Amino acid sequence: MSTQTDLVKTGEQDRISVPRFNPAPGRPVHGRSRKPHSRHEVDHIIARSPAMKNIMAILARIAPTRTAVLLRGEPGTGKDVIARAIHNLSPNREGPFIKVCCDYLNNEQTLLELFGCDSGYSPGAARYPGDISLAAGGTLFISEIGHFSLALQKRLLRMLQDQLYRPLGSTETLPSDVRIICATEKNLEAMMVRGEFLPELYYRIHIATVNLPPLRDRKEDIPALAAYFFERYNRVNGLRLSITEAALAPLYVCHWPGNVRDLENCLEHAALLAADDVIRQLPCLAGRCFRQRLNQKISRQEEVPPAHESNDGVLAPAVAWRPVTPAGQGTLSPPAHDAALVDEDDPRNRLISALEKSGGVKAKAARLLNITPRQLYYALKKLQIEVKKF
Repeated sequence: MSTQTDLVKTGEQDRISVPRFNPAPGRPVHGRSRKPHSRHEVDHIIARSPAMKNIMAILARIAPTRTAVLLRGEPGTGKDVIARAIHNLSPNREGPFIKVCCDYLNNEQTLLELFGCDSGYSPGAARYPGDISLAAGGTLFISEIGHFSLALQKRLLRMLQDQLYRPLGSTETLPSDVRIICATEKNLEAMMVRGEFLPELYYRIHIATVNLPPLRDRKEDIPALAAYFFERYNRVNGLRLSITEAALAPLYVCHWPGNVRDLENCLEHAALLAADDVIRQLPCLAGRCFRQRLNQKISRQEEVPPAHESNDGVLAPAVAWRPVTPAGQGTLSPPAHDAALVDEDDPRNRLISALEKSGGVKAKAARLLNITPRQLYYALKKLQIEVKKF
């Protein structure tokens, strides 16, 4: 199997298949190191944008090796999916893929999960195989290495350097036949300066680093991501929903703080509110973008009146946020006394701001928004923004 061929596809479908992760059989339930897989789990990597094609090229070089990998990126950029892709295209592909989530574990629990313990670890304790043992011959994915204590970091560094580890309470040193993939959303450089991250481990895991781009830097992938979302949503729910190209226009000017996960939430909300099988307008254009209201509530840290209660619960719209003003009515810029209400995540505000900065030149505005002129045209048309010289 050619890794390069599997990773970089050309033509209509620029994506690769990533098999779903199945836990190792016989794994005892312990602690809370495993999060349930998201119902929005992406099974394919969409790579039509230059940013993601560059990621595919990097994976093609590092996946066939056994070198430890560090995945860096914002929440929702697909670190889990990329980790599984690396495993699937590595020499360890036939072995298990074990994911370790340390978010809710204390230091001792994480040590036990990773290294396991011997029967003499504590009174009455039975032998417990850790994730390093269970991942033998495969891949061990540490989802947030930034949560590791210095003691844990030292143990991990020793294992990476010597390919050996010792279970808790044991006097026996065992070989570690695993490939390590780490991921983080944290600023490891700042942690190292504060003495919270070992310099030796920092340099060791940065030998092979993949910096995953946020969705705002790969907007060319939005149509394919949306198409794949509806393909999966329809399959699971027995529906035949689709969305028009014009309806996608506002998505190109959103900031997407939660990245692909945010996009999926938005599209699922639109699917729930769809009046028929074709979505021609997103709910946010009709004043029903509850994500924006939640953002405002978080940023202001003030009480926001709850959505009107109704029998359909989830479908009840949140308090409306300035509906779209039809072309020719009102002004493009909000009045001065409403300045505090302006939300930069509002697609309309972002478009207007870019047009103002570019003096009304659409090509310049498109470059500021990191979208194509065609995408800008669709967005302006859908949001009914009249372009004039600013």
